[in-house]
This record gives sequence, C-alpha cells and structure tokens, in this order.
Amino acid sequence: MQVLSLNKINKQIKDKIILKDISFTLEEGEILGLLGPNGAGKTSMMKIISGLSRANSGKLEILGIEADKERAKIKSQLGFVMQDNNMEREFSVKEALLYYARLYKMKNYKYEVEKIISQFEMNTWQDRKIEKLSGGMARKAMIARALLVKPKILLLDEPSVGLDPDVRYDIWQEIKKLKNMGISVIITTHYMEEAEYLCDKIAILKQGELLAIDEVEKIKQIMQKDENEDITLEKAFLRFIGKEAY
Repeated sequence: MQVLSLNKINKQIKDKIILKDISFTLEEGEILGLLGPNGAGKTSMMKIISGLSRANSGKLEILGIEADKERAKIKSQLGFVMQDNNMEREFSVKEALLYYARLYKMKNYKYEVEKIISQFEMNTWQDRKIEKLSGGMARKAMIARALLVKPKILLLDEPSVGLDPDVRYDIWQEIKKLKNMGISVIITTHYMEEAEYLCDKIAILKQGELLAIDEVEKIKQIMQKDENEDITLEKAFLRFIGKEAY
C-alpha cells in the first residue's frame, strides 16, 4: 500500500533552487534513506512532507490525501523527529509525553504514555528533566513522543548523529521494529553504515536534484565499474555525486 507520493515537487527561495522536480513514492512499512552532501535538499524535503514548509509547485499526497489542501486530516498520521531536541526542557520525560498526549487529545493517554515508556525502556529515567538527558536518551524520548500518536509515517532527520556506537545501535533496533509495525520511515543520514543497515531503498540527492532512488544493492550495481569490483555504498554514493575517492 502506497502511503506517500511526491510528484514534481519544486522549492525555490528567491533565486536559489532548493528542490527540483522531486518525484518518488513510499510504501507501507518501507524505510527510505535520503543521502546527499550538505545543501542537497534533504532537510528541506522533510520539512515539506511534514508541513513545516510548502513547495512552490508539485503535488504531495499522504495516505491518498492531498497534503496542502487537507493537512489537518493527516496531522496525527505523520511524526517528525528533528536533529535538535525541541522537547519542553523544563519537563521530565514523562511530563513531556503526557503533555503531548493531551495536546493530541488521545484516549487513555496515561496508559499510552506508560506503554511507550516501557517500549523504549525509559522507566528508570522517566522522571529526569529533558534538559538533563544524554544525547541518546533525548533521541529515544523524541522518537517515543513522535510514535505516541501512532503515526503511519515517521520522518527522522539524522537520527543517530553524534551518538556513541552502542547508543546508535540501540536507536537502529528501535527503527527496525517500526517496519514490523507497518510504519513507513524516511531518514536522512550521513552514515553509510546506517543507510545500508536500515533502509529498503536509498535516494541520492545533489543540489536539489534526485540522482537515483533504488534498493541498496541496485544502487551499488549501477556504479560498479566491473562485475569483479567489490563496491561499497559509500563508494557508489561518491561516484553519484562526482567525488570518486578511490
């Protein structure tokens, strides 16, 4: 089942082209990774999908609904976790989740908060203030908050940037679970290992243009110079963006 469709999305600020004719689809339970150098348009695309920004032209459909015309209908179906911690810093983890649940007028919200706290193994630090959390704890809490309202699509902007390897792995396991729950995920990342481990498909952007979108192995095959070459995703990515390093 298709949950997201972008058709010729364009974004321009004054004379600068941010996104140019971006088209792709996302299926239920699919994890799509957005790769690209800084300034490629990854975060801009995430903001357009989430409703924080609007495209200049093109059509965005979420769950079969034209997003720009009926955003209110899909608001609770979409979760967006940014790089920066934007949770209420003076609240404890549990207080922040309760506040968010009440904001979305969730039924049985206290039970749902307890459930998500248990799911993300936050019981021992649920009373800690947001401002006192480590990077890994904050990222877990932010993902938990986004999932609290049971969205169909989750957007993760650099979900493991700056985290220690063990914490990063824990976050990856939580993201992997979402696929089994039928939740579709789009992540932006600079970590090739992360993209290869998590993603069903990879989209490569450069200067606002979509250079390729396909399964990880097919992306590598496209850039393979001969059948005997042992090509990595990093090498394929560098070839796509014109920065051959080998």
